[in-house]
Amino acid sequence: MKLNIFPGYENHVMSYLHGDTDELKKRRQAQGAAMMSYTLPEGMTMEDKTIKGGDGQDMKIRIYKPANLPAKAPMVLEIHGGGFVAGNLDIDNARCIAIATRVPAIVVGVDYRLSNKETHFPKPLEDCHAAYQWIQDHADEIGGDAKRIGLHGSSAGGTLCAGLALYLRDHNELTPALTVANCATYFTALEETFSFQQMIDLKMGPDNKALGAETTFLGGYNGATPSYYAFPGLCHDLGGLGAHLIIAAEYDTLRDGSIEYAARLLRNGVPTEIFMGGRVGHCFSCAPHPYTDVTHDLIGLAFQREFGLLDGLKKNV
Repeated sequence: MKLNIFPGYENHVMSYLHGDTDELKKRRQAQGAAMMSYTLPEGMTMEDKTIKGGDGQDMKIRIYKPANLPAKAPMVLEIHGGGFVAGNLDIDNARCIAIATRVPAIVVGVDYRLSNKETHFPKPLEDCHAAYQWIQDHADEIGGDAKRIGLHGSSAGGTLCAGLALYLRDHNELTPALTVANCATYFTALEETFSFQQMIDLKMGPDNKALGAETTFLGGYNGATPSYYAFPGLCHDLGGLGAHLIIAAEYDTLRDGSIEYAARLLRNGVPTEIFMGGRVGHCFSCAPHPYTDVTHDLIGLAFQREFGLLDGLKKNV
């Protein structure tokens, strides 16, 4: 498939192409540097804290607070990506700052345990759940509103967000005001989608399923259907969830999974919107770009709506 890349996203999209040419190496280095860059706005604080994770282990969170926040500000738990096996808080600094300033809200990033031979699902989800509980219990301490919490995550982080939303529903816990799943993985059978076959040159991960990120996240395949908290597309019933924003990218092998999940949410009566980024790649909003800014504007507006921050727009009819 010929790629007609959105101008300015060349490094980002081409960083996913297979190969070890000098040009592709330069593209990946440039994209990596761009993703890690950020500017902390005047008056915003960024503070790391250590809390207890899902197994009682020490776990780091990062709290972003814009200047001049009102009392009891809404809060967003942000879950980074990295294919379940990589990534850290640092790769989402720019994204967290963008969300925090646009809502405005307190954004809390969680440094959940990454998957490997010894550590795998459900431990990463348990860590995210522990962080969700922590921000509820410590809302007054950090200046937040324990009743207005949203979720945002990209790639594997989006999968964890969607899984956490299902877990909270099933256990009758506080429903997130909005769950934003950005270029997430919803199924393990990725090869069945047209987008995977159409953009095979952008495929992420090895051909050997036993070595893939999904298998590592699950702790290996054992013949049983994985938990739908791990891969939400496997859930038999999506009804009763809170509002969702599903973000997809045209040049992403995961594209069709996002479209299918959004359609299922809508068919189950879940308030849902989907934003399809045109001519961009997987998790395109990690690349500095005006179109990324527009995407963050949309995310910020969606959170404002679900947090009740736009009620002043209502008119008497």
